[in-house]
Formats: sequence, structure tokens, C-alpha cells
Amino acid sequence: MEKRQVLKDYPKTATLRSGEEVALRLMTQADEAALLEFYKSLPESDRMFLKEDVTNPQVIRMWAMNLDYKKAIPILVFKGNKIIGDATLLMQTHGWSTHVGEIRLVVSKEHRGQGLGFLLIKEIFFLAVALNLEKVMGEVMEDQVMVLSILKSLGFRKEAVLKDHVKDLLGNKHNLIIMANDVKTIWKRMEDLIRDSLSDKSGWYRF
Repeated sequence: MEKRQVLKDYPKTATLRSGEEVALRLMTQADEAALLEFYKSLPESDRMFLKEDVTNPQVIRMWAMNLDYKKAIPILVFKGNKIIGDATLLMQTHGWSTHVGEIRLVVSKEHRGQGLGFLLIKEIFFLAVALNLEKVMGEVMEDQVMVLSILKSLGFRKEAVLKDHVKDLLGNKHNLIIMANDVKTIWKRMEDLIRDSLSDKSGWYRF
């Protein structure tokens, strides 16, 4: 399936566990200011695990000015005019890893535990399935226990541990864990989670 056809599904709406309705759409250049505000609102303990200084306006401007949906599909979640979540599917356009995607995910502290993370992961894997990707990977610091738990619940496996591979914003070294799984296995696991949550009408996904 062509990317152009897949991306026509956006924007779309969804409802969180709290009953709040949110909008999901592709990032555009016009989102630069709102995205900077979102990243500045994150606790420092979250920001220290990100690869770039997301409080630097030049970093966000570079993202906005260099959007290329063939290489990266960023999905933003809005509550009104405010961004509360950001998920990106990264892809290679040529070479030996064109069948592999990488996922990046950030959710506002205030909206955790409401199914927003699962909603974004579901969107990313829908894209991965629609674009015929075979494998999805995620890079996680060893200290990001909650992220690791979610990935493991979806069937991700640990492929490598890189000792002292990354430094956080404070200069502290951390082990980097490479998590991966094939798309079909993850999608089946997500369908099972949805089916379980509907069977008892709880609406809660068991991670």
C-alpha cells in the first residue's frame, strides 16, 4: 500500500479512558510552536532520556522544516489546541533495512494511564502493517522501566544491550537496550489485548 493512501486516514478522533476526545493527525510545519510547548512541559526526568535537547527551539524548527513522510511519519495527539502525545515511525528509503521501522513515543505526564500510549502504539503499528514493514524496533534506556514493560507486553524481545552507550542531559551514562519484534506478531498481540479488554467491558488494556 502506498504511503499517500495510508496517510489519507488522518486526521481522526479517539476517546481516552477518561472520556476525553482527542484528535490525531500528521505533524505539519504549523505545529512547530505547539510541539515546542509540549516538550517544554515534560518533566526533566523524561526529557533527559531523549536523544536531542527538545527544549531548544532550533531543534523543533529543524524537525518542522525537514518533514518527509517517506522517511518519518510523526503522529501528534491534540486535546483542543494542545499537543499531549507524539509518536513517530521512522523508515529507511533504501539499503538493507527498508523492511524495518523504528518507533519513538512520548506522552504527556498528565495523560498517562488513560490509554494514550496504547492508542499511539496502535496507530504506529497500523502504519507498519499497511506499509508492509516486517520488523519494528525501539531503543530504550535500561532505566525506562515502564516503556520496557509495555514493549515486552506486546511481544518485543531484547536483541542487544549496549553498555554505557548513551548519556542523559546530566552527563550520566546508561545502558541502551535494543528491543525488536516482527510486525505480524505484535499486531496479533495487540488484537488479543483489545479483545480481552472488550470481553469484560473494562476498556483497560493489560500491560
